[in-house]
Amino acid sequence: MYTTRKTLLQRMQDCDEISWEEFYRIYWPLVLDIGRKLGMSQDNCADLMQEIMLDLFNGETLLHYDPAKGKFRTFFGVLVRHKAAEMLKKTARFANVPSQNSVESGASGAFPDDLPASLVRDDHGESNPFQMLFDEEYRKCLLSAAMNELRNTIEPKTYAIFEMVVLQERPQKEVARHLGINRATIDVYCSRCRKTLRRIVSEIRLENPDFNLDIPL
Repeated sequence: MYTTRKTLLQRMQDCDEISWEEFYRIYWPLVLDIGRKLGMSQDNCADLMQEIMLDLFNGETLLHYDPAKGKFRTFFGVLVRHKAAEMLKKTARFANVPSQNSVESGASGAFPDDLPASLVRDDHGESNPFQMLFDEEYRKCLLSAAMNELRNTIEPKTYAIFEMVVLQERPQKEVARHLGINRATIDVYCSRCRKTLRRIVSEIRLENPDFNLDIPL
């Protein structure tokens, strides 16, 4: 069953090892993508994630999170932003690399060139380049969580059919011939997956009502 961020954080506060591992598994891809767009190497991205995990493990940051005062997305975005800014400052000081304004950023071309500089701005609005980046990567993180939950909930054969027909958009006739089943069975399996995915997404949207999760339904 989908684990809400509130529940996951509560378990982490109770020193539940599995919850810490789940948190790392969910958010490592997000931190990795953000770090890369900030011009960090994969090793530096790993260091960034480690710093974030250590900050959470020390307890002070987790204790300060109050769901009644704001979304987890905002809380985590501020944490990532501060840690990334600290790391880039250290890199510039100790490795004698260019300042934040000239650090290679947005390798994909999807974000403004002043992305690293936006880490130290006071504003947290939607126009802030870092906030734009974080929100987009967080949306991807939610989509990935939904699909992983579906994969872990549905029988492997059922998910495989859904993946081929819906995600890969392969013709039903081709899939039916390949698997030796009829198209009516494929419809049943895909319907089962869609129903389960709707439930998972509805739970995620309760925590993120302002996000449009565009997934195959």
